[in-house]
Amino acid sequence: MHTTTQLAAPGINGMQLLGAVTVTGFAAMAGVCLIAGLRGSDRIKIQNKDQALIWGFITGTLWVAAGGTWADFANGLGDVGKSATTDTGLGDPGPGGSACLLLLIAWAWPWKKRMIWPALLGLMGAVLAGQAGGIPGILVTLIRSVVAKMAGG
Repeated sequence: MHTTTQLAAPGINGMQLLGAVTVTGFAAMAGVCLIAGLRGSDRIKIQNKDQALIWGFITGTLWVAAGGTWADFANGLGDVGKSATTDTGLGDPGPGGSACLLLLIAWAWPWKKRMIWPALLGLMGAVLAGQAGGIPGILVTLIRSVVAKMAGG
């Protein structure tokens, strides 16, 4: 007589492909990846301003979504970006205008090998885009929704 034994193993719950990882865990991972890529990791490549901008934008979005100290740090950087675009004596472009301006500078400026600047501008732009809502906030909302779903929310 043949007997089959089935072992109990944990499965994948919803979209939790990595197991029980919270949004804070994803925020920490994004921050480590951003820093490692900017520092020249052999595994995580940030080789041009487009990649730096994307990593900064995603990291900023996740830091705000994680809340707590992560959000405080991201919002502090967002305030720096907002101050740089509103306290110029040229009028107030609003949060959406500030977000678009920072992202445009990160994308259009010739940064050469200094990838930290488009990454920081992308991070600041993500914070302001999330605050602005509308078209600038759509991508922020999409990233937050996907990561929240992956975290089991």
